[in-house]
Amino acid sequence: MYLMINWQDFLQHYWQKHPMLLKQAVVNFINPVSPDELAKLVIEKALESQLIKKVNGKCQVVHNVFNGYKSLGRHNWSLKVQAINHWHRPAEEFMYLFRTFPDWYREDLTVSFSVPGGGLGLYAKTSDVFIIQGIGRSRWRIWNPLSSVVHYDQKNFFPSIINEELVSGDALYIPKGFPHEAISSETALSYCINLWTDNSLRMIRNWTESLSDKNHRGIEYSPSPDLLMRDDPTEILPQDITAIQNIMNQFLLQQRDDLETWFGQQMSQSSYDLPMAPAAQVYQPSQVQSILQQDISLCRLMGLRMLHIGDRYFLNGESLASNYADAWNIMAHNTTINGYMLRKFIDDNDFMTQLTLLINKGYWYFQGISMKNFFDINV
Repeated sequence: MYLMINWQDFLQHYWQKHPMLLKQAVVNFINPVSPDELAKLVIEKALESQLIKKVNGKCQVVHNVFNGYKSLGRHNWSLKVQAINHWHRPAEEFMYLFRTFPDWYREDLTVSFSVPGGGLGLYAKTSDVFIIQGIGRSRWRIWNPLSSVVHYDQKNFFPSIINEELVSGDALYIPKGFPHEAISSETALSYCINLWTDNSLRMIRNWTESLSDKNHRGIEYSPSPDLLMRDDPTEILPQDITAIQNIMNQFLLQQRDDLETWFGQQMSQSSYDLPMAPAAQVYQPSQVQSILQQDISLCRLMGLRMLHIGDRYFLNGESLASNYADAWNIMAHNTTINGYMLRKFIDDNDFMTQLTLLINKGYWYFQGISMKNFFDINV
């Protein structure tokens, strides 16, 4: 399974400009999750989800606990499940089709299961999304942005710019702000890659709050003497505002390293809860070393983000020691590693201590280690 798209053409002509329909974009498409698996995950893991029913022609969120499909009927409902890539390994691997976008930019994978007539309603997202059609068929309509989505929530729709029925393997790119809706023609699954977005004011507030927590004092400011020479003492002149802006810019430049650290820590954290590592144990560094030498696979927790700025690596909001950048790079690029991949570092006691700490936090776990063979490991 692979994605067939001319990324250069897409980024130049469509990215954050226009919607784009890609027929049979995913070659040899295989559904990463089945409807039964989806229902089981929602029930057993209490995943964040929404049940949406069509009532009098309009889609409405039903605030009932989801306990299976049997009581829902055969028409006019949808189940939307967010961050499925945190809980289902094939779903996490499916997101890698879009690794042209940085890891920190891909927010999550949302899965929607719909019966005939079901849909998610008419809305315009504040972020860019890629839709991939799984099983079944769904009709998607997209409109140009207006001042309000309310303009579209009427019987007399403005002409849509895309009105297409998607089948398995088709993809649809929708830039932020473009109102859209989908109605399933038959039982269908669709996958939505949500891309990150944020508000500049919120980011500034969060960053400056982190500076305050670290007791940063900022730059003291007072007007220079030449600003006192003016005809009207009640007037704030443009150069006064420029001076304020300049000192703020000066502060930003001085705190560039701190800004990088804050952003790396923020973006390495997921917006959704991470699962618990299966059968997590408390290891000693010598035990981790011994297990790696036995070539047992070390798996990364699903949904865990590992990013870097230069040689500075970040994992779920934590900064890692930069002197092991080569090792962190291997771990950042692979969801499963083994002792051979870390052969240059496996005898480094300091690195093994740091790696053991990450394993004991549940960020990485050994595949197939049971309690019995755990205690049988020679240390």
